[in-house]
Amino acid sequence: MSKKTRIEIPKDLAAKVMFLSDRTCCVCRSRNKPVQIHHIDENPANNDINNLAVLCLDCHNETMIKGGFGRKLNSDQVILYRNDWLEVVKKRRANTVLEDAQNHAMRNDSKFIEYVTSSIEIYREKEEYPTLAILYNSIGNIELRDKYIEIALKSNPTDFDICYLRGMQGRVDLIPPEVMNREENRYSEYNDFSQRARFYLSLGRDVAAAKDYVQSVLEDLEGGNLFSAAYYLKELVGENLIDRLFEEALRKSTENNDLWWQVRALQELGWDSELKDLLIRNAKFIEESDDILLKIQLAKARGDEDRHLELKLEFARGLQIVRAGQEDCDTD
Repeated sequence: MSKKTRIEIPKDLAAKVMFLSDRTCCVCRSRNKPVQIHHIDENPANNDINNLAVLCLDCHNETMIKGGFGRKLNSDQVILYRNDWLEVVKKRRANTVLEDAQNHAMRNDSKFIEYVTSSIEIYREKEEYPTLAILYNSIGNIELRDKYIEIALKSNPTDFDICYLRGMQGRVDLIPPEVMNREENRYSEYNDFSQRARFYLSLGRDVAAAKDYVQSVLEDLEGGNLFSAAYYLKELVGENLIDRLFEEALRKSTENNDLWWQVRALQELGWDSELKDLLIRNAKFIEESDDILLKIQLAKARGDEDRHLELKLEFARGLQIVRAGQEDCDTD
């Protein structure tokens, strides 16, 4: 059996995987162990984010052990551990108000389950298969979501249903090009920027979605439709589009080997560990450069408070402030 070729995980993707997992093994969840990124399907060339999980060295070894009915920690188990841990991390990062709401919802869990099961029966009787798929997606049952997506797509679906359901499934590649073009043209014909923004968002076209959200909000503000403007601004933020744009900025700056904008993107994303790693890796380049701002960040990453403050004072001394209405001119 030939050995599979390893393809290095892109640094921005590795940073995202580590951040989402809080740099913690998704199986044992011990914060005091060194970790690495594991390819779930054991193909080191498959760097799809859904194929990556953060494991400590001990748990990674468990995936390699054979015996009994198979490996002690198989791929299905890793996926279950990974998905559950990512949810835990997301909840920990939520604000206090959201945590209170979640705790309240958990105290009424039996009522919620009753509501879900009753809704499922109603939608099944009415053969509302797209709605069933959406409902199962909302409660995290991917297997049943995909089951009803396939049923819905065999039941004379609209172009909207095809694009929306495949987008929800993360399988935009299965949308026929002619369907995608018709749907895009439909929104464009009526200048329906808000709905086209949602369409682009479902396809993972984040930059195009952001442009349309902004255009929609501008039109609403100019027309005095303040509720609509606020609503779509809230939706833009709620869809985590801002962070995804910062991630795209990180990817591009990494491709262009632009260290400063990599630093800024990581700062805005709040990926502190990844920022520190980036600065330390590039320490020699930064020290030999004339970029005092990068030197300030490097000193901070190293925990060298004296050097950090010294560089900030040096920056302040050399800073020339030009106020609005004041011409920028050289002084002798």
